Amino acid sequence: MANHSDTQLLLIGDSITNNYDKSTLPDENFQPTWKTFYEPRKALNLGFSGDTTANVLWRLDHGEVAGLHPKVVLLLIGTNNTGFKSESAEQTEVGIDAVIADLEQRLPETKILLLGILPSDISESKTETDRAVNHYLANSYSENPRVTYLDIGSIFYRKGSLDASIFYDPRLPQHGKPLHPDTNGQHMMAEAIEPTLAKLMGDSPRMPLDAMTEINTALIPVPKLEQDSYDWYARHHSELKAKQQINPKVVMIGDSITHFWGGLPNANHVNGPTAWQHLFGADAGNVLNLGFGWDRTQNVLWRLRQGEFDGLTPQAIVLMIGTNNLTRSSNARANTPQEIVAGIEAIREELHKRSPSSRLIVMAILPRGRSATDPLRASVTATNQLMAAHFRNDASVIYLDIGEKFLDTDGTLPVSMMSDGVHPTDAGYGIWADALADTFRKLGITP
Repeated sequence: MANHSDTQLLLIGDSITNNYDKSTLPDENFQPTWKTFYEPRKALNLGFSGDTTANVLWRLDHGEVAGLHPKVVLLLIGTNNTGFKSESAEQTEVGIDAVIADLEQRLPETKILLLGILPSDISESKTETDRAVNHYLANSYSENPRVTYLDIGSIFYRKGSLDASIFYDPRLPQHGKPLHPDTNGQHMMAEAIEPTLAKLMGDSPRMPLDAMTEINTALIPVPKLEQDSYDWYARHHSELKAKQQINPKVVMIGDSITHFWGGLPNANHVNGPTAWQHLFGADAGNVLNLGFGWDRTQNVLWRLRQGEFDGLTPQAIVLMIGTNNLTRSSNARANTPQEIVAGIEAIREELHKRSPSSRLIVMAILPRGRSATDPLRASVTATNQLMAAHFRNDASVIYLDIGEKFLDTDGTLPVSMMSDGVHPTDAGYGIWADALADTFRKLGITP
């Protein structure tokens, strides 16, 4: 093996990783992606076509990482375990765990970016097994300080179905089923991975976040993105504990607007105590509040997949999310209205899968900015219009838009409703409380 002692990024996997060596037009031209995202980071490609976790373990045991001290290992493995090897989810999970344990021992100062098994169309049984493996990985490595789990599977779907056009297998002479991302699919993968990889590498993204628009970041589950006035991970643990202590009839899900209203777990400050008490009365302390300041749809998806809603069967779920997706930061780009609605739909699917009997009330994004001409007002309106159209014929969703009730006739957002132009005052929460009380009555819900 050649001397690669200066390697800073190590890619380990099977043919999907091995493919970065190829530069065959048009479907397997992966070198441009490699040169943009990985080569500048002194990357070494240890992807081997056909490999399973057992093969990777053999390679590690035979010195492939000896003498290396990379900052990050990017690990994508397991699809051959559940594919031609026909291993069970449990067998594949044991294999991936063993690879990670081996890497942690051999590379004690290296961070590991673990990717979920990518979707394919090999068979329904493989798809179900892959989902089970990914669910296990998401829960097992949610807060490991050395391992970051990232599921980018959503980028391979279009309108709810696997997008075969970004896999090259169907265009091969043997017309295989979608398994290997093509030139465009591999570039989309790199874009989806890049923000997380840049953080772990301690460098800047190889492309500006605002330029990486081929993938919908609102759909890729990620944990904390922004620093706020509270401990994000501590609140997550408090949520997991709180749901064991109460049996809520109502669960509130959202960002800081929900977070700082009231309920359990207690927030470090509360903006709407009177409105909360007015709405929930004697049961005010038994409503579960899954609101997190600065959250975007992608954060909510991560939290749902880490068990915050598991085991709950509330009568009603109130979801207000999306306003932070409209804004950009050094950690995330702004999303389009279409992307935000797709993120909210993904949340709906996660919630319905866990509690199909619960009535879901999806709130429109509230107005932002003091003036009717505030730049974000148009984006809020466009997103809400798309949301209304999307859920119009969905019997499982009640869509509720109360934004106009916060505004004066000229479109001004009064300080009395939102002191900072974003977060409701107690009076503003009173408008939300009245709207929910009316909706609860119509649904026969008595929280």
